[in-house]
Amino acid sequence: MRAHHFFYNCSREYIEALDEQIIRGIDETIDSLSKRDTQAELNRDILLCLCSKGWAYDSAPVEAFEAKPSNNRNLCLTSTTLGAGWHADFAKQVGSGLVQLEVQFGKVESMFKDFCGFRIAYFERRLALGIEVVMYDPNSYFGHRKAAVNGMAYFDIAKRTLPAIGLDCPIWLIGIYGD
Repeated sequence: MRAHHFFYNCSREYIEALDEQIIRGIDETIDSLSKRDTQAELNRDILLCLCSKGWAYDSAPVEAFEAKPSNNRNLCLTSTTLGAGWHADFAKQVGSGLVQLEVQFGKVESMFKDFCGFRIAYFERRLALGIEVVMYDPNSYFGHRKAAVNGMAYFDIAKRTLPAIGLDCPIWLIGIYGD
């Protein structure tokens, strides 16, 4: 798989300064993905790859692992002060900051919740970077299931929305697509 990138309130240099392995690790994860028929299969592949790179995760299907790796789910908490009970899909501590990653193959509305979660964690001065992974073009990728992707979040709508909603937190937007 390949990816398009958009850096909102951040840059490649900013992310490399946080941890020079983040970009490489995410790029390796995307490069390792194979085209799948369903979102669930793709989510599982991403989960397994990120966990092998030391990312904490919110939840995982039992069948995803032969033996579940150790996990610090608390890193995925959106807020430690508001009691919202939201969790990002993945998180990783980098220095004194936190990187949270959301894989959004759901509706556009769910993408807004992800952005809100990044903003809350940033407000609490915990988040150094939010990463949002969406399909670049769901209709093309899941062309065999067009009805299932109606209203799905996608790269261009996310890229156009970020400046419109005026978030002040650093977000790296990634749109993935198959060959």
